[in-house]
Amino acid sequence: MKRLSVILAGSTITLGLMGASGLHDRPDEARRLHLRAEQTRLRAHFDSVDNELKAASVSRLTGQQRAMRAKLISWLRDYRNAGAFPENDRFADRAMPFFRDSHGTLCAMAYLVDRSGRGDIVDRIAKTRNNAFIHELVDDPELVSWIAASGLTVDEAARIQPTYGPPPVIVVANGDRVAPNYALLSMGLGGVSLGSTGLNLFAPSRLSNAFGFIAGAGAIAAGASRIKDGGGTRRLAIANATIGSISVVTAIASSYWRAHRSASAKSSVEKSRPAAVVSPEVLVVGNKQQLGLGLHARF
Repeated sequence: MKRLSVILAGSTITLGLMGASGLHDRPDEARRLHLRAEQTRLRAHFDSVDNELKAASVSRLTGQQRAMRAKLISWLRDYRNAGAFPENDRFADRAMPFFRDSHGTLCAMAYLVDRSGRGDIVDRIAKTRNNAFIHELVDDPELVSWIAASGLTVDEAARIQPTYGPPPVIVVANGDRVAPNYALLSMGLGGVSLGSTGLNLFAPSRLSNAFGFIAGAGAIAAGASRIKDGGGTRRLAIANATIGSISVVTAIASSYWRAHRSASAKSSVEKSRPAAVVSPEVLVVGNKQQLGLGLHARF
C-alpha cells in the first residue's frame, strides 16, 4: 500500500508539471505583415493608375486643367513612393475606403486635394463621410468643383481612390500546449521515475532500483528529444530530464548503499557465528614432551 501511494504521488506531481497553459498570440507581427502586403498591393495599384492617367486623352482639357492634371499625376507618384497609406482598423469583415484613417494618414485622393490647398474639403469629408466612395460624393459640390478644375474625371478620381483590406485575423495559439502523445509518455515515465525514487529512498529493493534506473533513463531521453521545442513542450522536456536524472542517481546510489549494507551485515554474521578449531600441539607431561591435539572454540 505504501509503494502504491508513493507511485500515485509521483504521478500527481508529474501532472502538476504540465501546469496551466497560457495564450500567446503575435498581433503586432501579424499587423506588420498585413501592412507590408497592403503597401505592396497599393503601390502596384498606383503604378497602374499612373499608366492609365498618362495614356488618357487630354485634348478636351484647357491649358490650366492640363497643367493641374500633370501636377496631380506627379504628386500621386510622390504619394506612391512615400508608401504611407491608410490602415483599415475599423472594418474587420470587408475592404473599405478611408479619406483619413485613425492615425491621420490620408488616402491618395485626400492627399491630392489637401496638397492643392483644399484641406478644408478633406477635413469636412473625413468628419462626415470618411468611408464614402468617390462616386458616392458626387453630391458634394465643392469636391465635384475641385475634380472638374483638376483635369480629372469623376471616374479617374474614383480609380485613384483605393480600398483598404480588413485587419488580419489573429489566430490565438496556445503556445504552452503539449502534444497528447508526448504528454502521456511524460506522465508515464515521470510517474514511474518519481515513484521509484520514493521507494529507493525509503524502501529500496532490486526491483525498485531497476525501475528507477530504466524509467529515469527513459525520462532523460524523452526530455532530450524535445528540449529544443518551445512553450510548454520545452518546459515539460526540462522537467522530464530533471526527474529522470534524479531517478537514475537515486537508483544507483540506493543500489550501492543496499549492497554495502548487505556486505556489512554478512560480515557481522560471520563474526558472530560459533566456531571450533582443532590443531596439533606439543604438551609437557611431567618431564616429557608429548604430541597431542588442541581444541580452540569461539562461542
